[in-house]
Amino acid sequence: MHNVHLTVKTSPGRFAGPSGKVRRPWFAPRVFPVTDFGAVGDGATKNTAAFAAAIAACHRSGGGHVVVPPGNFLTGAIHLLSNVDLHVAAGATILFSQDPNDYLPAVFTRWQGIELMNYSPFVYCYGQRNVAVTGQGTLNGQADANHRSEERRVGKECRSRW
Repeated sequence: MHNVHLTVKTSPGRFAGPSGKVRRPWFAPRVFPVTDFGAVGDGATKNTAAFAAAIAACHRSGGGHVVVPPGNFLTGAIHLLSNVDLHVAAGATILFSQDPNDYLPAVFTRWQGIELMNYSPFVYCYGQRNVAVTGQGTLNGQADANHRSEERRVGKECRSRW
């Protein structure tokens, strides 16, 4: 067991540190399977709208667990809302889309330490509270030779490609 000091940014300008009030998330015992909102675990059907609908319903009800059951669920960006646990069950894989358009509209984020508007990360929850990603499942970014972040130094210039 290691003692680890965490500093968590809770909102702009406010931090919770060693004497702060960082608590484990707690979620209501409500379950929202993504399949109840139209998600199909075939690895080919885009389920972005189903994930968003399940997350919104969970949030509106006061929170709980959005459950991804066993299967391969293709999706774009997942935007978590307050009081939502995205639970990826054993045998479930979230396959993130290789289409950059599935990560728009642009969101406030950081890239190489610079705050900016950019493509959404795979899982985004800026400004939300009491969120988690749990479970024994897999989050698969589907990186390959054509779909990965790569930095190459060319002289003093650093170039990136999607």
